[in-house]
Amino acid sequence: MDARAWRRDDARMPLDLTDLELETAARACRALAYQEQQAAARMENPDTRGPIENTTKRAAALAEKLEAARKRG
Repeated sequence: MDARAWRRDDARMPLDLTDLELETAARACRALAYQEQQAAARMENPDTRGPIENTTKRAAALAEKLEAARKRG
């Protein structure tokens, strides 16, 4: 978050999610990561595969964050 974020609409807000909502979001991210991994495996062109693999990594990382928040909560 940059110094100007407090004046903008995209300033970070804490999410107040229930345990079930965190679990659902984490499962959705895991499903997305799996689907993107399968799509990347079918790609032969590394230039095309790279962005899809990055999406896979981001979705998996977000799932880990959501699961960690659930354990803390």
